[in-house]
Amino acid sequence: MGQQGNLKLKCQQYDHKDEIETICYNQFCQDFRLNCFKCDKRRTHHDHINDVEKINSLIGFIENRNKECDNLIDNLDKYVESLNQSFSQLKRGIKLKYSLQKERLINLNSQQLNDYLNSTIKFMEYKHSITTIISDQAKKLNHTFNNIYEQLQLLSLNYYQIDDNSIKQSEKLYDKGYDLYQKYKYTEAIDILDMSIQQNPKNYKSQGCKGACLMMLNKFEDAINWFDQALAIDPKNVFSLGNKGQCLRMQNKYDDAINWLDQALAIDPKDVISLANKGICLQRQNKYDDAINWLDQALAIDPKNVFSLANKGQCLRMQNKYDDAINWLDQALAIDPKNVISLANKGECLRMQNKYDDAINWLDQALAIDPKDVISLANKGICLRMLNKYEDAINWLDQALAIDPKDAFSLRNKGECLRMQNQYEDAINWLDQALAIDPKDVFSLNSKSKCLGILKQYKESFQFMDQTNFIDTQPIHSKGQIFIIFRRQFSRLIKIEKSFNSL
Repeated sequence: MGQQGNLKLKCQQYDHKDEIETICYNQFCQDFRLNCFKCDKRRTHHDHINDVEKINSLIGFIENRNKECDNLIDNLDKYVESLNQSFSQLKRGIKLKYSLQKERLINLNSQQLNDYLNSTIKFMEYKHSITTIISDQAKKLNHTFNNIYEQLQLLSLNYYQIDDNSIKQSEKLYDKGYDLYQKYKYTEAIDILDMSIQQNPKNYKSQGCKGACLMMLNKFEDAINWFDQALAIDPKNVFSLGNKGQCLRMQNKYDDAINWLDQALAIDPKDVISLANKGICLQRQNKYDDAINWLDQALAIDPKNVFSLANKGQCLRMQNKYDDAINWLDQALAIDPKNVISLANKGECLRMQNKYDDAINWLDQALAIDPKDVISLANKGICLRMLNKYEDAINWLDQALAIDPKDAFSLRNKGECLRMQNQYEDAINWLDQALAIDPKDVFSLNSKSKCLGILKQYKESFQFMDQTNFIDTQPIHSKGQIFIIFRRQFSRLIKIEKSFNSL
């Protein structure tokens, strides 16, 4: 701010040209607060004259407000720290009570183990309750933050005069942050982009890029907040519109995503990212032909766009056009040999063509890059199941389920592996978990029906077979087998009953 004596301001009211002499600090005053001698003669602030001070009081006032602002931020930091401590305590408590390591297990007596079982059997119920409560409170807190943000009008820094040097510095920092974003260094990029925004709070490009970085770190709500800030400044910014659409897509909010992507495409019909993301949204909604149409539009503009090539291949795979799918996936891999989506989908295409060893080769390449790719883990498990390597298959399916316990694909195939090992009750347990997620899954219904038939629970077996409502030679054949078994057992029961009656 400089020395008080250097603060020379000219009055801008009523064509006055005199220097500002007084300032009004009244909280409810609606008039212009800085006044020259001529303004004072107009008695503008006469009804609250005690709140009017000389211009040299301004520096002290600002310093005082800076301290108050810093105190508020310190207090907010303390609240956040307290909240973090509570979260840490909750997480430690949950892990200590419900996560039992082998090292601890061997030191427990039967009473302690019984207490553990009593607690942990109810864990799934508690898990759902905790998740719901925390999620609801987090949403309420975010809503409160947004309301405070609007009340304080934090986007409206109209009084903040940004000099040319700050604008230039902000642009340089944006360029550096964007370069880091392009190199997938999202955390580093955010640090630089924060500096850019500090230099120029209205740099919508930095705000949008920060949102994109947060999106790639799976911090979707935070990302959308930054996209919204950028769009409040520039509502037609295609980068933020398109990336907000992508963010919503990654949250499985496909209709909302398409709405934002359409806004981006209305401004720039050739925006490849928006075209591709709209295609993927339609793919997720099982609208494969529509999806391919939008992906083709993206590829007409950028034939080497790996994202579009890979997802077109995936659409064709979902339509059982495996050779065509592999053709497009190979084009993607020729450009980016480490593209996990293409590697995994090519592996799945080969699996569907019963080329299990070849499929495993491509799935292993995907897993070498992303060891936590659930689709690749599950597909490798299925390939091993089809090769009758059930223990190995279960190992890979368990790895998939450790990452996504609700992956019905892995659940049902683990159940099938156990069925093939004659572990029918265990198989039913896993098949039930799959059916809890997808009650109409024909594979799980048929597999459970077979297990029940082998366990001589024929009535239940028929019920599950009837649920399929699916005309296929294999289910009909299986139902016939169960009927034969049921008839033989029924004949034996009649003979036994006759024997008792003759006594």
